[in-house]
Amino acid sequence: MLIDTTQNPQRNSHIILQTSNPRPIAWIVTEDENGVINIAPYSLFTPLSFDSPTLIISFRAKEDGCLKDTLNNIHQSKKCTICMVKAEDREQMHQTSQEIPSSQSEAKEFNIETKEILEGYPPIINSSPIAYFCDFDQEITLKSDSATPLILSINEIFVDDEIIRDRESLDIEFDGVGHIVGDRYRS
Repeated sequence: MLIDTTQNPQRNSHIILQTSNPRPIAWIVTEDENGVINIAPYSLFTPLSFDSPTLIISFRAKEDGCLKDTLNNIHQSKKCTICMVKAEDREQMHQTSQEIPSSQSEAKEFNIETKEILEGYPPIINSSPIAYFCDFDQEITLKSDSATPLILSINEIFVDDEIIRDRESLDIEFDGVGHIVGDRYRS
């Protein structure tokens, strides 16, 4: 079957999300100007370059059409921390996908412990064994305005000593949560 991608954008999303899986899920942690910690799960991200370590993340609008708090916070602060999600955190990760008022912190609302690792960046999720400390690089404009892709530069990477199998080669053992479709995940 050949599917014409110009006919039905919603169907394109459904097909692409089902066939490019499992996609890893990460929590993106941001902070607003009032110090409110925002934690949101994202699976539309991927490494873009390794020589100058960068990621690309695609942000969709909220159900009401407004920009997501994560995107607003990155626009404002130019920083975020991307924390990989462990299987044991799937339930909390799924809870943080709910839309709550931007004045509320998902960390407080869903009892997610965080800790400061690198000054000048949002905290990491305590249970996350891997975190990328990122700076905003650029925003990409697509023909369609339904998604906002950002390129983020990775400046520092945190790896918990517990998951390093070989320190010399930096061989890491980590099985994160992957997004299959809807509320189906793999770990």
